[in-house]
Amino acid sequence: MNENMKKTALNFGLIISAVGILFSLTAYVIDEKLFVNPIATILVLVISVVLPFFAIRSYKKLNNGFASFREAFSAFILPVILSLFLNFLFNMLLHNVIDSDLSSRQGAIAFEGMMDMPDEQLEATLSIMGLESMDELESEMIKKTREGASIVGSLKSSATGFIFFCFIGLIAAAVSKKNPPEFE
Repeated sequence: MNENMKKTALNFGLIISAVGILFSLTAYVIDEKLFVNPIATILVLVISVVLPFFAIRSYKKLNNGFASFREAFSAFILPVILSLFLNFLFNMLLHNVIDSDLSSRQGAIAFEGMMDMPDEQLEATLSIMGLESMDELESEMIKKTREGASIVGSLKSSATGFIFFCFIGLIAAAVSKKNPPEFE
């Protein structure tokens, strides 16, 4: 890996990580409802998807405007890998060391949000999940949120994110590649 790639991967990996970590800290300190707020989470996702495109652009700028498919894909995915790793570590620290009850509260907040749904949708949700009462739904929501914050749950989430970003990265690399001319 050349120096330009290392510089790009490190800089953008730290920037993308900062977005996720700052969101988590802001939600934790200001209002934990932000953790389950769809607008906030979609905004963080969009920012996290857009920033690797700027990593490709930055790499190309450092490389005289050129990047092979492999280099463009690497410039996209390496910052994502660093970001996934750092966010995984931070979330493990936040949910399992700093505040081990956080995931239970998030599940309860998600359940409260479901109470705003029309009765027909709540009944359909209970039916789909094979549950009979709202108490069962609440405990199931809390259980699922705890599982998602566990090491295995976080690894599954990171793997899913990695696959998603690989797919986007392949498209970005195909569009962004520009090889230097063979003859000048």
